[in-house]
Amino acid sequence: MDDGQKGMRKAFVDTKVISQQDFDLCWIPPDYNAPPGTITTPFILNLAEKGILPVEQSLKVLLEKSRLGFVPIHRYDTDADVARKFDPNFCRHWCVLPFDRMSKTVLVATANPFNQQALHDLEESKVAQHYLVYVAPPAELMKAIRTTFR
Repeated sequence: MDDGQKGMRKAFVDTKVISQQDFDLCWIPPDYNAPPGTITTPFILNLAEKGILPVEQSLKVLLEKSRLGFVPIHRYDTDADVARKFDPNFCRHWCVLPFDRMSKTVLVATANPFNQQALHDLEESKVAQHYLVYVAPPAELMKAIRTTFR
């Protein structure tokens, strides 16, 4: 299972943005026993909360390394009907939000663009033929997930 740890380590530690100790302190492995309704806190939010690296700098690193687009999810008119076609616990567990649809493609917001397991699970859901992933600010993303899946 590739939950994005390797990609995040490469983006943050190998480029000397943060130390290995800071990475280990902030990386939280997936908790499959978390109570339903619990949203997993994204790595870059943990970095900011511990005062290691501000979210803005982390987003810059992620955007440069992943070469994905950025979506300010709080300004986007998300389509709750699209999101609700997916399991809410899946979205909370991986902190991802399918937020819109364009033809046969579903747009997905995440704070961990290297999480291959989440992408695999999305594809397995067979809701859409294609998925287009965007990086979103973690606090905004968590708020949007809470709002969508009340």
